[in-house]
Amino acid sequence: MMQIHAIHTEDQVRLHVAFFPPADKNRPVVLCTHGVANAFYNTPLWEVAQAIHRLGWGVALFNNRGHDWVSANPIDARWIGAAHERIEDCALDFKAGLDWLNAQGYRNLVIGGHSLGGLKANYALRTLPSGSFKGLAMFSSPRLPDEQVWDWKRHEDILDRCRALSQAGDGRTLMEVEMPTNTPAMRGLMCADTYINKYGPTAVTTVLRDAAGIAVPVFLLAGTKEHPQLAFSADMEKALVNAVSVTRAVIDGADHLYTDKSDQVASAFSDWLEKLFAGDPG
Repeated sequence: MMQIHAIHTEDQVRLHVAFFPPADKNRPVVLCTHGVANAFYNTPLWEVAQAIHRLGWGVALFNNRGHDWVSANPIDARWIGAAHERIEDCALDFKAGLDWLNAQGYRNLVIGGHSLGGLKANYALRTLPSGSFKGLAMFSSPRLPDEQVWDWKRHEDILDRCRALSQAGDGRTLMEVEMPTNTPAMRGLMCADTYINKYGPTAVTTVLRDAAGIAVPVFLLAGTKEHPQLAFSADMEKALVNAVSVTRAVIDGADHLYTDKSDQVASAFSDWLEKLFAGDPG
C-alpha cells in the first residue's frame, strides 16, 4: 500500500514522499522525483511508479523543492517552487530522501527523475557520498539550455534581462517568461536569479559537461514523440564514458507525459533493474 511521509532537508525544507514499499527490505527501491513545477502526484512518473511497484520494485517518489511554480515552505514560509529554486539545492532534497530510506533499512537504491528531475538526480549523484546509489535513471531529460532547438537570440535576451534585474538587486522578483523553446513548457514563472541558475552558461543543468563524473550504471529513456529529449539521450549515452554501463531505451509512440505508455516505460525500466541487481547491468 502506498504511504505518504514528510521528510526534512538539512536546511529545513519540508517535502513529501509517496512511498511504494517493496515486498521486503532487501528488494531495491528507486528514489525519484518530478520535473519542473510538477509534484509527485502529477508527474508522469506517478503512473510509472505504480506500474513499477506492481512489478515488485519499491519506489519513493518525492517532491523536490521545485514542486509547483510557487510554494511556501511550511517550516519558515520562505518561498520555494520552480519559480524560486536553486538547482544545486536539489542535492539536499535527495539527501533527505536517501537518509529517510536508510533509516527504514533500505540500502539497495537507485536515484532518478523525470525531465528536469533527471538532471537533478544526475547532479545529486555526483554530489552525495559515493556508494549511496547503485544506479542512475534519467527519464526524458532535456538538454539545458538546448542550443539545438531553442530560439537562442530570445534566450540571450532573457538572460540579459535577468542579469540586469539581478545586478539591480531585483533578482528575486517574479516574472513571466516566454520560454525560448516549446518543450517541456512554453511559458514559465520564475525570478531572474532562477533563470540564470537553471539556464545560464555555468548552470549545473548542463550535465553533458560533467558526464564523465558518473561511474555507476545508467538507464536513459525517451519516447519517439519527444525529439529533443530523444536526441539528448543519444548524446548522453556517448558522453557517459566512465559509467559501468549505459542502457538507452526508446519507447515507440511515447510523448513527454508518457500518454498511454506508462506500462511500457515501467517494463523497460524493470528489465534494467533486473539486470542491475542480478549483477549484469547490460
